[in-house]
Amino acid sequence: MKFVIERDRLVQAVNEVTRAISARTTIPILTGIKIVVNDEGVTLTGSDSDISIEAFIPLIENDEVIVEVESFGGIVLQSKYFGDIVRRLPEENVEIEVTTNYQTNISSGQASFTLNGLDPMEYPKLPEVTDGKNIKIPINVLKNIIRQTVFAVSAIEVRPVLTGVNWIIKENKLS
Repeated sequence: MKFVIERDRLVQAVNEVTRAISARTTIPILTGIKIVVNDEGVTLTGSDSDISIEAFIPLIENDEVIVEVESFGGIVLQSKYFGDIVRRLPEENVEIEVTTNYQTNISSGQASFTLNGLDPMEYPKLPEVTDGKNIKIPINVLKNIIRQTVFAVSAIEVRPVLTGVNWIIKENKLS
């Protein structure tokens, strides 16, 4: 896998997916960010097995090339190190290349780093959402709904089912 990507877009995606990654996990690969490059763009995934966040960066957006792909593939890199590196890179473009044994070279300008990665096939698969039930809610209404229900959510994780809000969509109504 080898590609060149705009640094700002990569940093934004890394920041988004890192929010789902926990430093304390019983599954070591979940401390990493899964990066997959295909003919559509770059997908970054972060997960703690309960929450998963996926960020997609297209190859081209508004007639502007964002990602130049030389070869497709995937890798899982430790989020702490990868995030720190890409945030501090000096130039506006970043080159990422995965070589043998999942060694990953990250370079930008005169800066160059090598990280040991993991096999992306070992990363847990995200569930496919194929139900197709959608509901559109104005943002101010959504904020109001959250404000009116969040007080009842438990902050203690002894019973995880009580740490969320149950949303039911039935007959085009949310309850």
